[in-house]
Amino acid sequence: MSRDEIREKVLDVLSRFADRAGKKVKLSESTKLDELDINSAQMIDIVLDLEDEFGVSIDDTATPKLKTVSDLVTLADTLVNK
Repeated sequence: MSRDEIREKVLDVLSRFADRAGKKVKLSESTKLDELDINSAQMIDIVLDLEDEFGVSIDDTATPKLKTVSDLVTLADTLVNK
């Protein structure tokens, strides 16, 4: 799967949570996750959705390191294209 395809899927998942937070942020790879006011429970839901979307398992120790959309895309790309 290409990085562009992965990015689109990550943005789709994140957009559902950004909308819930009442934010109308234009999402891009440079968007910081803290701009979206995503709390820890929502982050768990995002990780679970990404695991389902890509058929991968994301290590719990990886989530605190995720600061931007690009970080999520890179993580997903790494796991999908091992």
